[in-house]
Amino acid sequence: MLVGFLVIFSAVMGAFTSSLFMGETKVPSIPSETILFLPLEGTFIEHSNTVGYGLGDKVPTIREVVGTIDRAAKDDRIKALVISDRGGALGLVHLQELRNAVKRFRESGKQTYFYSPSYESLGVYYLASAFEEIWLQPIGILNIPGINAEMPYARNLLDNIGIEPQIFARKEYKNLFENVTDDHMSEASREAMSSLIDTLGKIISADIAEGRGLEPAAFRKALDKGLLLDEEALSAGLVDVVGYGDELNEMLIESITGDPNSDETVFTPLSAYQRAVEHESVLSPVAVKKKPNVALIYIVGQIVQHNLDGANELSSAESLVGVLRAAAERKDVKAIVIRVDSPGGSPVASESIRRAIVHAQEKGKPVIVSMGEAAASGGYWISAPADHIFAAETTFTGSIGVTGGKFSLKEMWSKLDVNWDSVSWGENSSLWSFNQPYTASERERMNALMDQIYNKFVAVVAEGRNMSPEQVDAVAGGRVWLGAQAKDVGLVDDLGGLDDALDYTANLLGHNDRQDLQVTVLPRPKTAIEKIVEFLEMQASIGKMYDINVRILEWIEPLMGSIASQENHVSALAVTPEGKI
Repeated sequence: MLVGFLVIFSAVMGAFTSSLFMGETKVPSIPSETILFLPLEGTFIEHSNTVGYGLGDKVPTIREVVGTIDRAAKDDRIKALVISDRGGALGLVHLQELRNAVKRFRESGKQTYFYSPSYESLGVYYLASAFEEIWLQPIGILNIPGINAEMPYARNLLDNIGIEPQIFARKEYKNLFENVTDDHMSEASREAMSSLIDTLGKIISADIAEGRGLEPAAFRKALDKGLLLDEEALSAGLVDVVGYGDELNEMLIESITGDPNSDETVFTPLSAYQRAVEHESVLSPVAVKKKPNVALIYIVGQIVQHNLDGANELSSAESLVGVLRAAAERKDVKAIVIRVDSPGGSPVASESIRRAIVHAQEKGKPVIVSMGEAAASGGYWISAPADHIFAAETTFTGSIGVTGGKFSLKEMWSKLDVNWDSVSWGENSSLWSFNQPYTASERERMNALMDQIYNKFVAVVAEGRNMSPEQVDAVAGGRVWLGAQAKDVGLVDDLGGLDDALDYTANLLGHNDRQDLQVTVLPRPKTAIEKIVEFLEMQASIGKMYDINVRILEWIEPLMGSIASQENHVSALAVTPEGKI
C-alpha cells in the first residue's frame, strides 16, 4: 500500500509540476485548416465520475464528444470529420447520439469519412451509414447478420443439483429470473422480446437505408445475406471505397496541403480540439451574456440506497437526494435536467430519489428527463414524475414491475449429506435463509411485499403521467419497451437525446437552444487528485475488510472445523427485501 501510494504520488506531483511550468504548451493550437479526427476505441461514458474510469487516459463523456462535433461544425478551421473504428464498443443510444451529431456536421456542408479495416458488427456500420464516404479495407468484410437474442435456461440443471429457485414477480413480463425458474422461454417473454427486436430492426434498417440513399427493401436484401465480402458491399452501395487507410490519409492530406506526401500535420484529434476551444473560450475578451443556470444531474447505474465507500455516487439515494435537494434550493438554478441511465434497482432507493424530484418541482423547478441506454424498472420509477421525458428510439424503458426471492439449497445439502440445524427467534426468522424453502407464512409476506411495490409503482406512474391506474397497468406488467414504443403507449413524451432535452429546457425558459444555457453538471466532476485519493481510500477499505475476514476465520475455524466454516460462508450470503441477491 505504501509503495503504491508513493509511486502514484510521485507520478501525480510530477505531472502537476510539469503543468505549472509547461501549462501553456499543453494546450494545442488549431491550424487555420485542419481535419477533425476521432478514433473509436473503448467506449464513452455518461459522467466522468463513473467508477473504473479516470485514473488513466481520460475517457470522454458522450456529451463532450457530441458537443465538440457540434462546435466543429461551426468552426471554419475544421474542413472535415474522420472517424476510424479501432474496436470501440458503444451502446445503441450513444451510437444514435453520435450519429445525429455527424448528420448535423454533414448538413453544415463539410465532408465526413468513416474508415474501418472490417465492419464486424451491425452497430459500427449503423454509425458509419451517417457518413458521406464509407471506406473498407480490401479483404475486409461487412458483417451485418441482423439481431439475434439467445438466453440460457438452467432450471433442469438446478433441479439436478437440488437448488430450487423461489422467485416472486409482478407481473407476467417481469422475467429477470426466468432463465433459472424455467427450462424454456415463456410466451410473454417471447412476445415482448420479438416486439423489441422487430422494432429495433426497423429503426436501424430505416436509418441505414436513409443514410445510404437506398430503398429499405434493398438494404434488407443485403442484411439477409448476413456477411458481405468487400466487392459485394461496394456493389450493394453499402460502402463507397474499398481502399487502404494510408490511401485515405494521402487523399485528405492533399485536400489540405495540395501535396499527398506533405509532412504537415493536418489532423486534429477530437480530444485536442476540445481542449483548445475550451482554452480559447476562457481567454476570449468578448463579454458573455448572463445565461440561465440549468442543473444537469446524472443518475447512472443500478439504484441503491447507500453510497458505499463513494463507489455509488451516481446511483445511490444517499448521494442523489442531497444533490437534487441542493439544486432545488438554489435560486440561480432555473430548471433541472436529469440524465437517467439505469436498469433499476432498489424500490426504496428509487422512491427516495423520486420524492426529491417532486420536492424540486414543488420549489418551482421544471424537471426534464433524458433517458440514456436504459431507464427501466427503478430507472423509470424515478423518471415518471418529470414534467417532460425524452427517450432515444432505442432506450430500454418501462419494465413497470417487481421481482424478488431466493434460492433454496435444502435439496442440494441433502444430496451432499450435509445437515443444517438451527435455532431461531421469530416465526419468519428463516425468511432469507438459503437453507430452507419459504414457509406458508413467509410466502404470504413475500406476496404482500410484491403487491405493495407493484401497486405503488403503478400509482407513481399514474400520477406522473396523468394516467389512470388501469391505463398504466395495461402497459406495465413488467414489460420492457423501446423508447419508440414507449412514446406510442404514453410512457415518454418525445424521442431525442440529451441535447434535445436541453434545447427543450431552453425553450421552456424563453431561449432558443442549449447554447443559451449555463449547464452545471452534478454531481460535480472530480479532479484527477480527488479520484486518486478515492482510489487509495478504496484500496485501504479492501485491505481492512480482508484483515477483518482473516481474523474472523481464525476465530471460527477452531470451533467449527474447516467444512463447517466453508458452509458458513455460504449461509452468510443475504437477499435484500427487494430481491437483490
